[in-house]
Amino acid sequence: MNRRRPQSFFALLCSGALLALFPLGAHAQSNPTHTVKKGETLVSIAEQYRPPEATVNQMALAMVRANANAFQVKGQERLTTGTVLTIPNKGIVMATNAATAEREFSRIWKGEQHYKAALALEKSGQMFYAFATYVEAAKLGHALAQLRVAQLYDSDFSGFVRHDLQESAAWYEKARQQGVKTRTTRRGGELEK
Repeated sequence: MNRRRPQSFFALLCSGALLALFPLGAHAQSNPTHTVKKGETLVSIAEQYRPPEATVNQMALAMVRANANAFQVKGQERLTTGTVLTIPNKGIVMATNAATAEREFSRIWKGEQHYKAALALEKSGQMFYAFATYVEAAKLGHALAQLRVAQLYDSDFSGFVRHDLQESAAWYEKARQQGVKTRTTRRGGELEK
């Protein structure tokens, strides 16, 4: 029995020294990244990195969730060349089942298409259709569409959208909950929210 104590003490001492030299997780790598190249889309990148047992929708949804800030670009081109995306690990990708991922990614995709159409309509001066299309995208949970609807209710200088502070505040809050920085125009300058 006495012999075992020194051996177990020696083993414990050695393992403590190894932990001091190589702490737990020191060799574990963080999630890999991908720098977006010209012509790439979220779907093409998701296809490239998805685990074999995952669907493209599962991977794409996990990438959207892991890179929310990367998709807050206010413009037609949402995934710009040079953007660095974090690639989520298999556990995160598989945490959402295939049917749920298909529904969620479909909703995101529809919201994105409405948002792009609304931007184009607004640019061409067709505010009646632009506003309706922004609202459709906002209802689908598109954060930048929610922001634009809030801005239009707050201060639409074209006079098309009626001024409504309650609607404006509600849409600003929805956009903020998704991480969008919001600004409202007030007399005397802009107020950061």
